[in-house]
Amino acid sequence: MTTFAFHAACVVCEHPDGEYHLIGFADREYDTEVYLMLQRSFADDEQDVRLGMDTYHVEWCDQGSSGYGGVSRFVLKTTSAEVQFEPQMAELLGGIEHLSISFDLPAGKHRVLREALQHVFAESKCLEIADT
Repeated sequence: MTTFAFHAACVVCEHPDGEYHLIGFADREYDTEVYLMLQRSFADDEQDVRLGMDTYHVEWCDQGSSGYGGVSRFVLKTTSAEVQFEPQMAELLGGIEHLSISFDLPAGKHRVLREALQHVFAESKCLEIADT
């Protein structure tokens, strides 16, 4: 299994243009080299459904390593997250099957992250919230 681990010095939860949820874990705020970005539209249209884009979007370090769906397990802990990708998504992400992300967030920001992840992964059943 190919595993990658990094510390996210920057974690963001935003709603650009009020159209979608965006969650980003990055090695730094500016000139980012390593990041995981998750997005999900507030509302899907017929074209999204027809094209299989009526779920969350995953991007790993650049737009060329991205796709829709593909997370089999996302465990949110107090100071980290563990992400397990399905084989097809792992292939799109350059072979990464498991991603470990550490971070330091105050309780209020962690709560916002948890709520954002619940929206992004709604109906997918891959999100687990752990107290450790």
